[in-house]
Amino acid sequence: MPRKKHIKIAEVKKISNVFGYKDDNVFQNICGYFGHKSGFTLELGCGQGDYTINLAQIHSSKNFIGVDRKPSRIYNGAKHANEIKITNVGFLVGYAELLAEIFAPESVDEIWITFPDPYPRRSSMKKRLTHPRFLEIYKKILKNGGVVNLKTDDDTLYNYTLKVIEELGLKLIKGSNDLYNSSKLSDEEKILTKYERQHLAEGKLIKLVRFCF
Repeated sequence: MPRKKHIKIAEVKKISNVFGYKDDNVFQNICGYFGHKSGFTLELGCGQGDYTINLAQIHSSKNFIGVDRKPSRIYNGAKHANEIKITNVGFLVGYAELLAEIFAPESVDEIWITFPDPYPRRSSMKKRLTHPRFLEIYKKILKNGGVVNLKTDDDTLYNYTLKVIEELGLKLIKGSNDLYNSSKLSDEEKILTKYERQHLAEGKLIKLVRFCF
């Protein structure tokens, strides 16, 4: 492991807005940091937290938590949020599979899944973050009417997600296979991360799916 990465993994635990899934009383710690027990928006696979921080800047009265399994990724976002004094942002080192073990039922308002690994092979389908096994987890922690958003550049994941929504009888709020060619975009949809800009520069189309249970 490169030395810089090793240092980040050790140091991230000391940052005030970072929580770990292995911590004792992790949900209580999160609630203590934000001052309440519900009303969170999660970004899954947040990486360095670009989307999480931008969402927090748009909605200063709401609270956002970026979730990623790799602490070295979270380190930069957590430090940056503190440096620019954004207090409605936190980060969780953890796995999507464990969300229902961490968050209380109906404590989450909304979930964003931004450019996840599409796992294109059929043998890896269960790893897709919009697979029914993950949707059951999201359903447990989302409030009634809570929304799930998927943003991706991958056609397979986009079409797969639409198929799952149809098969499970979920409510499709919005589906676009060319988001930036849409007539009207919300402020949340307009957020561009570093990697998203790269995708666009390569001529890839950005897709969005928004749905609820």
